Amino acid sequence: MSLINTWNFTKTIINWETIEKATHNIYRVVSVRPYIDKKGILPEGYSLTLMVTKDDYDYKLDKKGQPRENNLYQNFDATILSKKKLVKKGDIIRLLDFDSEHSFAINFDLILRFKDFELVQNQGTKVNA
Repeated sequence: MSLINTWNFTKTIINWETIEKATHNIYRVVSVRPYIDKKGILPEGYSLTLMVTKDDYDYKLDKKGQPRENNLYQNFDATILSKKKLVKKGDIIRLLDFDSEHSFAINFDLILRFKDFELVQNQGTKVNA
């Protein structure tokens, strides 16, 4: 006999520091939607689709000895748990204050939550480099 409902006892940890280093933490905002936690636990914010603009991580070789493709220009979703700052499509941002407590992985999907972001470039106007 084996244990049942084992998902109650497991947690998949995301190593955000490695992702952040590989991608230089610079992303283009592809879309912005309001975020409201259905359970009412987390604060309101934004659900963002972001495009990776840099990726210099060494993904090693696949089983056939070929280099693995990196994540350059790939999209991913992230939630900002704050509405203190405005963000819009086309902005370039850095993600700040990774919320590891409320972030997790399901199969190969990452649920990434952050407490804040920093505007790097706004529609062609440099703010912070």
